[in-house]
Amino acid sequence: MGTWPMKVVCHHCHMPHPLGGHTYVCMCASGRIYKALTSCRVHGLTATMDAAYFLRVQVLAFRLMGYDLWNSSSSHDRPQLTLVVIGLMGLFMAPLFFSILHNLTNVSIMSDAMGSLLAIMLTLVKYSVFVYYRKRFVQLIYRIRDILEREIKALPETAAIVEAENRSDQSLSLTYMRCFIGALIFAGIKPIVIMITTRLRTGLTHLELPHSGVYPWNDQAPVPYAPTYLWNLMASYGAVTMSLAMDTLLFAFTYNVCAVFKIAQHRIRHLLPRSQAPRQEFQALVKVLELHQTGLLIGTQLGHSLRPLVFMQFFVTALQLCFLGFQLADLFPSPECIYFVFFVGSLLIALFIYSHCGENMKQASADFAIALYDSNWVDFAPPTKRLLIVAIMRAQRPCQLNGYFFEPNMATFSAVVRSAISYVMMLRSFSAAEQS
Repeated sequence: MGTWPMKVVCHHCHMPHPLGGHTYVCMCASGRIYKALTSCRVHGLTATMDAAYFLRVQVLAFRLMGYDLWNSSSSHDRPQLTLVVIGLMGLFMAPLFFSILHNLTNVSIMSDAMGSLLAIMLTLVKYSVFVYYRKRFVQLIYRIRDILEREIKALPETAAIVEAENRSDQSLSLTYMRCFIGALIFAGIKPIVIMITTRLRTGLTHLELPHSGVYPWNDQAPVPYAPTYLWNLMASYGAVTMSLAMDTLLFAFTYNVCAVFKIAQHRIRHLLPRSQAPRQEFQALVKVLELHQTGLLIGTQLGHSLRPLVFMQFFVTALQLCFLGFQLADLFPSPECIYFVFFVGSLLIALFIYSHCGENMKQASADFAIALYDSNWVDFAPPTKRLLIVAIMRAQRPCQLNGYFFEPNMATFSAVVRSAISYVMMLRSFSAAEQS
């Protein structure tokens, strides 16, 4: 049975190329060679990297910000979109800052403006991290993809591991995207809901905006209100989209590094003793250890590059939970609280996923020691056993993300949430004292 003729688009030159069940090589104008391995499942051939799952959500999120994630240069970007979104979002910090200064005695309005200001600050940090490390991130994407494709080609049953990890990544990223898009939609309709309910209750029309800002013009006049409303929406769009892009990229990196670790575990558990050829047995173990070492190097590089992002994510999210949690408790159960339910839910999901990804990568790297012990070490030759002992000792030190002085794990997540709840109670006591 022959292969199924297909065409795929090269991620570098964006031109379609014929593709069968084997390897295609695209020599682009830059002289770089990109390979892609695929198969026809209808004909029972082996699948490699599943293009339907690998970085699907991440590519979409970066395109919404004007970036081509497959390219380390800006040749296929839309810089006008990026400049407009980031520029309007950065400028929006000014009315939020003045709103905080103007409402220091009004905890409700001040906490609303502070939550929005912190969200924009965090987004600008994520934008800066991506711009600074873009070339490294794109290189890592292709490096991880090449490693996984090579492993699948050498050992077809590992395709199930790669597909499972990428399915988990895309499912998590899609849930995350839906929450943030829900928050963005409710940010847009929140002023409309407030204006309608106010009109029905009092008979008066008071123009509302998505965020509590102080502007140098009268935002109650219809003419300046419309562009001010659009400015609010563009700032929300930039904050949501850039956060989605960077956060889901972190999810993809950690899940695919875990795939490398799990393939190494699978290979060591199924490493067969070769009493008649101990040198080949030793070399086979060396290749598995090299794969594990590659995963450790990639994980360490990720941890170093994403350290400022992890630190700011936890620090800013903790502050946001305090201020927005107060707003949610203060407005409940009015219709206005729906926006804050989605926003606080998105923050909690983001913090949980960061913690889950950090713990998942740490556990996957540490489980290699268990896989070494589960191998057929009893029947291995003495040189192979000695190498196993060294590998087990090295595997006791797992690979993990970090935020300078803390690790993103479930214990950290629990501590942040407990602290945020305590601060919400404190803010409510301040508000009650002010009202009395």
